[in-house]
Amino acid sequence: MLAPLENRAILEKEPGEPQSALERENAALRRALQKARSSQKRMITLNAARSIEQANRIALLEAQSSNLRARIAQLESGQAIIELGQQLMELREANEQLIVAAQRVWHMDKTICAAHRECERLARERDDLAFRLCQRASHHA
Repeated sequence: MLAPLENRAILEKEPGEPQSALERENAALRRALQKARSSQKRMITLNAARSIEQANRIALLEAQSSNLRARIAQLESGQAIIELGQQLMELREANEQLIVAAQRVWHMDKTICAAHRECERLARERDDLAFRLCQRASHHA
């Protein structure tokens, strides 16, 4: 079917070459629309990435919040105080055992020092007796 006579200029024009102001405006609008669509696609991609990032951040914060709620509940229940009390009792008992052991070590050290002094005294006495015996033997000989 042929176009009406007033639109015949559209059929006779060179391809890619706008012939009227309306056609030029239409081409410009198409280019602007393409640019707008391209820009929208970029923004959609960017916003989708941001949305995923925010969802991951929210999930992390929710997990941290849940952990903190559990910790607060534990503290409010007094369980932490009970556990600290038990640890304190265990540490006190261990401390008492260390004190007793330190006292034993101190007493042993004192006993060892006394025994060492006694050994030195006995060694001096032995040496003195040996010296006297040697002198008697030399006087009688």
